Amino acid sequence: MTSGLAIAPAALQDVQLGAGASLSRLAQLAPGGDAAGFERALASVQQRMDVRATESSAQAMQRLVQPLDHINAEAASLGRDARAAAASGQELTPGELVNLTVRCQEFMFHCQLTSNIANRTSEGLQQLFRQQS
Repeated sequence: MTSGLAIAPAALQDVQLGAGASLSRLAQLAPGGDAAGFERALASVQQRMDVRATESSAQAMQRLVQPLDHINAEAASLGRDARAAAASGQELTPGELVNLTVRCQEFMFHCQLTSNIANRTSEGLQQLFRQQS
């Protein structure tokens, strides 16, 4: 049997267990009512979960890149505004200067937050791989 730790909770949405659930009760409910039937039922569920995982891998990758796309768009917007201010040849008013500074600080906050999340995710995955080896 494969490791049960690799199963994501979202993949178990169609499995419903009551308060009195146990492995022996599940084995009785499995086709054939024996341990072999339970193993076949478990293998079938795991196979369906593997299919779902491959179908949603493109979506997962898209979600991973989304914060980076947001940061790129934010940087492009700041760059356009700064170039437009420089091209106008006029000095920025104090309000415009404060606004641009605040937007730059917000951009740096988003960069640091994304970096922190990526580092913690990487550390968590490394720890998970160390525990499983």
